[in-house]
Amino acid sequence: MSDPIDDIVKISPDVHEVLFENDVIRVLEVTVKPGAKVAMHTNPENVNYIVKPGTLRLIDPDGSAVDIVLAERQVIPAPVGRHAVENVGATEVRTICIELKSSRR
Repeated sequence: MSDPIDDIVKISPDVHEVLFENDVIRVLEVTVKPGAKVAMHTNPENVNYIVKPGTLRLIDPDGSAVDIVLAERQVIPAPVGRHAVENVGATEVRTICIELKSSRR
């Protein structure tokens, strides 16, 4: 059984801003300042375009973690499964995230 989808804007409104929304997609601007954390959550299927690069740490519910170095103009899918996020780099990370509403449960 998969995890329920969380509304990341409600979980971390200081990091996620809705730019556009309709019945099919929601577009978010995601700004993660150095040292900032986003609580444990599960995303709907989405794609991120990296506007400002940096290093994010993805933390699983069991405490294991992996650091991801993001490059400017890179396009990446969302991590699968429940996770928290922390900016462990020295720079602000900014992405444009396109969520697919058809994958919301």
